[in-house]
Amino acid sequence: MRHNGGRMKESPLHPLHRRLGAQMAETGGWNMPQQFRDLIDEHLATRSACAIFDISNLGKFRLQGHGALDWLEQHLTNTIADCCDGHTLQSLILRDNGIILDRMTVLRESAGRFFLLGSASLADADFSHLNRNLRSSNLVLTNETDRLCGIAITGPDSQRVLRDVLHDVELPPPGSFCTIRRSGQRCTLSHCGLMAAGGFEFFCPAAAGIAWFEGLLAAGAIPCGHKTGEYLRISRGISDMDNDNHGLSPAAASLSHLCSTGKPYTGSRALQEAPPPRSRLIALRCSTPGHPLSPGDRVQNLDGGHVGCLTSATQAADNGHSYALAYVSATHTEPGTHLQIIADGHPIPAMVEAKDKVLC
Repeated sequence: MRHNGGRMKESPLHPLHRRLGAQMAETGGWNMPQQFRDLIDEHLATRSACAIFDISNLGKFRLQGHGALDWLEQHLTNTIADCCDGHTLQSLILRDNGIILDRMTVLRESAGRFFLLGSASLADADFSHLNRNLRSSNLVLTNETDRLCGIAITGPDSQRVLRDVLHDVELPPPGSFCTIRRSGQRCTLSHCGLMAAGGFEFFCPAAAGIAWFEGLLAAGAIPCGHKTGEYLRISRGISDMDNDNHGLSPAAASLSHLCSTGKPYTGSRALQEAPPPRSRLIALRCSTPGHPLSPGDRVQNLDGGHVGCLTSATQAADNGHSYALAYVSATHTEPGTHLQIIADGHPIPAMVEAKDKVLC
């Protein structure tokens, strides 16, 4: 991978993406595939077959040593002790002022060993923040973002494809993970649904990534790019931490469910003292198809009053419906609320969707 002189990083799968004819573009500082084939085919793969995505750009860290559990309790918002060995947990990293730095997936191997997954474009910021707070000489935090390849596997045929490739490996149930050892390689298969509900994530040494990806393709998986991934993310109401949640508190980002009320942690005091947010991040779905949206489009109530604006938007290739995330007045965030989006000067009917509360 490369990140020299401001150049984009490349996934371990980059040569294979090129051979498969993927359209490539910058995504959070990485040169990542935007699409491999017709977008309708990619969207349908996520719904009726097995779709695979390159997620090597996710931040990937390992924390190990005596006291790792207690340290994470102090620096992540959720209660890590509630996560048993072999299971996963969603949490947040907050700054001292209670503002979100990133969302983090915790994979607990033991009380002294954890695998942590952060957002793609925030890997350096996450590592710097966590490492700066690492005061115990008994703990070691390593940044494995560039050492590991990541592949997301989702769709109704995903379990069949994984069984064909992994053979005798028992697939982990939702909210858990397992370690796989093959030819001296240590790989991790998690069932968190980071890309889509019910999906899996596979992590292996970078040098082995192409062979594993090709094995999944041979078993019938369909490669998909960032455009389809964005549709899955936004249609589920999952915010992009580097864009949608910039400068937001957990309450404003509708992520308070990831914050424990039974322990102190970095930023918890600021949350306790903060007034209720005047605006919140919500998911919207256009009531009729055929209306492309753009970040920055204004959101109005049905009387024409301004209540917010879009932070990100996407359009389903198969049915033409548009989805968006928007930062709107807290009085207009109840699921089922009817609003309108002003796109190219035209009012587009939309409805507030219930955001996905549990990712794994």
